Amino acid sequence: MTSHPMATLGGACVALLMVGASCRSTPGVTGSYDLRAVNQQPLPFKGGAVSGTWIEVTGGTLVLHPDGTYERRLRFDSHTGNASHPDSTVQSGKYERRMGTIVMHTAGGNETADLVGPAIVMSIRGWRYLFRKPAS
Repeated sequence: MTSHPMATLGGACVALLMVGASCRSTPGVTGSYDLRAVNQQPLPFKGGAVSGTWIEVTGGTLVLHPDGTYERRLRFDSHTGNASHPDSTVQSGKYERRMGTIVMHTAGGNETADLVGPAIVMSIRGWRYLFRKPAS
């Protein structure tokens, strides 16, 4: 029995749609990642001084939820003279996976991160942040 050419074409279209959908899906990357290094240096990472104040990155997390939302938190200490105080920044929004890249949609524009084995590497304002899932 031979199949009709349109049936074969329809099956091929369904297969292409499934492949395309999986390129933007989130399985395999969801979960919580801990910040491990900045600019290939382990934490705490001492940044440069600006107007007598310097920042020391002390930690952070990146959480990719199965529903396509994310939350990124960076913790740091601000040092001015002999005084310091802890602070943090939080960013959240929607994300999608595109092959080996994660695209995070923000109000200021998209940010991208690269999947490198079990890690996620992203550049933010000229610094490269390495996030890795905690060992189980």
